[in-house]
Amino acid sequence: MHFSLENNTEIPIENKVDQIHTCIQKIFRNAAVKLVSITCDDIGYKQPNFTTFGIFRLHGYVKLHDECKPWCVVLKIIKPESAEKDNVAHHNYWRREALVFETGVLKELPNSISATESYLVEEQQDGTIWLWMEYVKGEYANTVEEFSYIARQLGRFNGAYLKGINTVPDHQWICKNWLKSWTTSCRLYAPNIEAYASRISTDNEQRIWTWNQELLENIDSSLETLKQLPHVLAHQDLSQMNMLLVKKELSELQLVLIDWQFMSSSGVGEDVGKLFGVNMSLGIIPPDQYSRFQTSLYIAYLEGLRDMGWAGNEDLVRYGFCLSIALRSVWEVPQFFYLLAQAEDEPNNHEFKERLKRLDTIITGQKQMALEADSLRLKLKS
Repeated sequence: MHFSLENNTEIPIENKVDQIHTCIQKIFRNAAVKLVSITCDDIGYKQPNFTTFGIFRLHGYVKLHDECKPWCVVLKIIKPESAEKDNVAHHNYWRREALVFETGVLKELPNSISATESYLVEEQQDGTIWLWMEYVKGEYANTVEEFSYIARQLGRFNGAYLKGINTVPDHQWICKNWLKSWTTSCRLYAPNIEAYASRISTDNEQRIWTWNQELLENIDSSLETLKQLPHVLAHQDLSQMNMLLVKKELSELQLVLIDWQFMSSSGVGEDVGKLFGVNMSLGIIPPDQYSRFQTSLYIAYLEGLRDMGWAGNEDLVRYGFCLSIALRSVWEVPQFFYLLAQAEDEPNNHEFKERLKRLDTIITGQKQMALEADSLRLKLKS
């Protein structure tokens, strides 16, 4: 072996030198390079998908024209996790991201966003798939201005499909009813809140309980209405970690989206609703900024749609946005009551109290979005 290798993980990277060479050749556009070193580190992603075995960063140096040059590759290993996720209609179909790369769908995206380049998709004998891809160095959004920039780019991205500039791909494995599949899974795996009904002690808790029961009774008809919206290609996993802001020349920003496992054909407005809702749930957006972020993200998204020349009915956009946020309650409300029971058993646990306060604020916002969605639904019918 004429290069150094440091493996800080348990995956057999020493058996993948040929694959690493393939990636390096693509990075350096088939130039004659000599491998000098390989280091493999576990990125340690904090909230991995059920179908993700691990995400790793491989890096090192090559010699090009007697000069050492750095190289870097991201390796994501995906796995079959359960029978339900082997169904192409499932929102978390385990092979989806491999198919995204293999079919080249990401090369046909509107230019308002970018995606990482795929170097190699490799099926293993153990049933896993190794995805070798470009490493992109960028910053995560934190401020309302940065999130609003992302929302506007997202509007331009979706607007390209509404205007017919781009056509939504029709691959069977692109999820067609993402929100329905996700809410169904949430109800399956969330804590069973029936056990906490007898422990409700305040008017606020009772109001949340009653509202949640009504929402669940009508959830199928609510989800059905999304089919009436114009559909666009959607990412549906716009957490902070999956959105990279990359500075280009003259300080121009480029939005790079990673992790296309949830790629779907969704109603206009759904994706920006997910952008707001998931980062609120994850604690990225602070509770005292919910209203500001919600307003700013929606306005920016709508401006992005208009940038592309779309002059359709804004109520359709607002409806998709509101319903996407409201239906996240199928996960949040059970968490609230589960945590409430725990807090009663540990009355001095301040962490529980803070989490309950934040969940209460989130659910209040979701109730408001649900009311607005109901009002818009009646308006759209008339």
